[in-house]
Formats: sequence, structure tokens, C-alpha cells
Amino acid sequence: MSGRVLTLVGHDARLQYRYGIYIAYAFVLAFYLAVLLGAGPFLPAWVPALIIFTDPAALGFFFLGALMMLEKSEGVRAALAITPIGPGDYLIGKVATLTTMATLSSALLVFVHGAPNPPLILVTVVLTSMMYVGIGVPIALRFKTVNGYLIGSSGFLTPIIAPGFVALVDPTPVWTLVLPATSQFKLMLVATGAGTASPGEIAFMLAVCTIAAAGGLWLGYRALVKEIGR
Repeated sequence: MSGRVLTLVGHDARLQYRYGIYIAYAFVLAFYLAVLLGAGPFLPAWVPALIIFTDPAALGFFFLGALMMLEKSEGVRAALAITPIGPGDYLIGKVATLTTMATLSSALLVFVHGAPNPPLILVTVVLTSMMYVGIGVPIALRFKTVNGYLIGSSGFLTPIIAPGFVALVDPTPVWTLVLPATSQFKLMLVATGAGTASPGEIAFMLAVCTIAAAGGLWLGYRALVKEIGR
């Protein structure tokens, strides 16, 4: 990772701290932990997986949009257009900070829940976060205000994330595993012990998640190229 990318990652981290992203995330995480610790034994087996699934997906998606709206209000991206920082550097900064935050919080949730396969969850969390941060970029660029994004972007996110609930069907139709959200949620169900899958199905779902992550990042990069140039 180049020095300018490391600098941009540090800048993003400071910006997120200044805008209260970490505090907001801490409140959400505290709520999740309270649910698992207080009501865990009484919840359906799939709830912990759902909590972990929505963490990098929905939260990463919405926090990214909020950050980009705040940056726009301060003219940050306009300033980037005349600096050596390219769209790839900008995207890496967002992916690195938001995915690290999602991974650390998910690791804590996994520890509290006592999931039987933590590595599978964390790999899935990383791939899921990368995808939703990536697709969040072109969607965020459609809006002008934080409130507008938080309200309007739900219409984009819902059809993307909704197929994930097909994973609750037992057995899950194999053909539905080509849908990223279905594979992402199914992997988390398997990793938390709330679902089953063969080694071949797990490998296939990981491949789907990897392709989805790469595709999401590509969409984000292309949108940024149009926004700030190469």
C-alpha cells in the first residue's frame, strides 16, 4: 500500500471520528451485544447470523453514504480532483476503514455468541463489507444530502439484500446461492451453527461472495472515475 493511500486511510479514520461515526457504531454494537447477552438463549438460532450479516451490509452501506454526503458538503471530492490521489486510492481508504470496523465488531459479536466457525464468519464479513461499500459509492453519488441518502438509498439496498432471507429456507434451493446476499447470509448461518452446507456448497458460496466483492468494488471505482477523474 502506497504512502498516499496510508495517509488517506488515516484521514478517513480521523474524519469518521470527527463526524461521530465511531460513536454511532459503538451504540449500534452495544445494542447488538445487549440483545445477544440478554436474550440470546431465547432467540431463534438464526438471529445471531442475521445480526452479523446486517452489520457489514446495511451499516457499512449507510455509513459510507453518510460520509460521502458530509465530504461533499465540505468540498472534499472536488479538492481530490486536483490532487495526485486517484479514485482507487479514495475507494481503498473507505473500504479499509469501514471493513476494518465491521470486522472488529463482528469478531466481538462472534466471541460473545460463541460461533463454532469464526474464520468462516470473518472471511464472509470482509467480502460482504467490500461488496456493500463498493456498490454504495455509485448510489451515494445520486444524492445531495445525508437525509436524502438515508431515506432514498433504502430503495436501492432492499432488493439487493432481500434475497438473503431465502437462506432461511431449509434446505436452501441451490440455484439461489448465485445471489450474493443469499450466499453471504447462508455462510453466516453455517458458521454460527444455524445452518448446514456441504464443503462444495461452502466453496461455491465463497466464490460467489468473492466475485460479488470484486464486482462491487469495480462499480465503485467506475463511479469515482466519472466523479473525480483518473
